Amino acid sequence: MIRRSLPAVNLGVVTAVRGSVVDSRFEDHLPAIYSVLRAGADRQIVIEVLAQQDEHHVRGISLTPTQGLARGMAVEDTGGPLKAPVGEAVLSRMFDVFGDPIDRGTPLSGVEWRSVHRAPPSLTRRSTKSEIFETGIKVIDVLVPLERGGKAGLFGGAGVGKTVLLTEMIHNMIGHHAGVSIFCGIGERCREGQELYEAMKDAGVLPNMVMVFGQMNEPPGARFRVGHAALTMAEYFRDDEQRDVLLLVDNIFRFIQAGMEVSGLMGQMPSRLGYQPTMGTELSGLEERIANTDSGAITSIQAVYVPADDFTDPAAVHTFSHLSGLASV
Repeated sequence: MIRRSLPAVNLGVVTAVRGSVVDSRFEDHLPAIYSVLRAGADRQIVIEVLAQQDEHHVRGISLTPTQGLARGMAVEDTGGPLKAPVGEAVLSRMFDVFGDPIDRGTPLSGVEWRSVHRAPPSLTRRSTKSEIFETGIKVIDVLVPLERGGKAGLFGGAGVGKTVLLTEMIHNMIGHHAGVSIFCGIGERCREGQELYEAMKDAGVLPNMVMVFGQMNEPPGARFRVGHAALTMAEYFRDDEQRDVLLLVDNIFRFIQAGMEVSGLMGQMPSRLGYQPTMGTELSGLEERIANTDSGAITSIQAVYVPADDFTDPAAVHTFSHLSGLASV
C-alpha cells in the first residue's frame, strides 16, 4: 500500500501590523496575489494579499478587525482566493462578505464555493439583442425604461421611497420573469439590512431573493469585496440556472470609497481629489461582469451617491460611464 503524504500547510509569520494592513513573511512559498491568509487564535482574522514586497514578504488588507494580532504570530496561507457560496441553498438567506449566514438561520449546506475574482463574460457569449426590462411599474416602463442586462442608476435621499420601489420591482421580477433578485448592501447603515429583510419577508418575496451585506461598520477590505461576492452568486443563476437576475446595489459610490481607503492604506499615490489611481480599472472589473448572455441576464439597479452634488467628481464620472439609464426618486 502506497501512503500519500498530505500537502504541507504553508505557514508564515506576521512581521508588521498597521491598522488593517498586515505584512507577513513566508520562507518557502510566497502566496499569490488575492490569496487569503488566516491568523489569530481561532483563524478568525482574514487577510487578502494585495502586494508581494519581495521573494519572502507579502502585504495584505485584513477583511476583519485586527485586534489581538501582533508581530511574531503565525499566519496560514489557505492557498486560494476569497470564495462565495452559490446554489439554490443561498436563496432566502442573508450573508456577509465571507458567505457566512447572518440571518440567525440554519447553517449553510449543499452549496458550491466559487472565487469572487471572475472575468466578465467574453464578447462571443454576450447577447446582441436590445430588450426592455419590464418592471411592471408604468411610470418607469414609459418614461425611463430599463434595458435587460443593463445598469441603471437610482438617485434619492433617505425616506423618499427607494425601498418601496425596489420591493415592487423584486415582486414583479419573481412573479412575472421567474427570476432571482440579489440585494448587495455596500457600506450603508447597519439598520437598513434588518429593515429591508423584514420588508422583503412581509412582501413574500424572500424565497427567491439573496441578500449580501458589507456595512459601514466593517473594515474597508470587507466593503470592497462584498460587491464581488454578490456578483459571483448572480453569475451562478445566470450561467448555470439560466435565469434572469435583478441585482440591486446600494450604494455603488461606497464601493469606490472603500477602494480609496484600501489604496490609501496600501500606500499608493492618490489620484485626483484623493481617489485611488486604479479606480477606473476596479470599477470596470465589477461593472463589466453585469451583462446579458444567450442563457440569461443580470440587470442591475444601483443607488448612486454624488459627493457634494458635484457631477464632475471622478467617482460620479466613472460610474455614469457604465450606466445605461438614470432615474431620480
